[in-house]
Amino acid sequence: TSGEPPRRALREQPTARAAIHAMLRATADEITRPDTPHYCMLILAAPAGAVENHAVREFLAGLRHDMLTTIRGRLARGVTDGDLTAPPASLDAIARYYTTVVQGLSIQARDGADRAELEAVITCAMAAWDTGLA
Repeated sequence: TSGEPPRRALREQPTARAAIHAMLRATADEITRPDTPHYCMLILAAPAGAVENHAVREFLAGLRHDMLTTIRGRLARGVTDGDLTAPPASLDAIARYYTTVVQGLSIQARDGADRAELEAVITCAMAAWDTGLA
């Protein structure tokens, strides 16, 4: 359920840039709420572990892959809508970059980064967009 606000941001924002920015901010909001653990279960709870947990690892890997696919789909929508001029071949790399930022936010939060510190990371990630990443 905590993954829904970032996904909603990707669906509802009017431009690809606004969608990515809102997704990153929603992620930071979710992983720094005072009433929840400061991390994302999909990223940190079961990427490794005992052999008998293979099915859990595969399930979570599928959810992580789905997020990558969702981000890539939103970027493709931006190209179709005309608000993103990235060549189609680069959409996968851009999607992987922002997926990596999402995953890194979770690790940073787990290790004690607060909301303001995560916002600084988001600012850098969006600066990459503005300097030609997308």
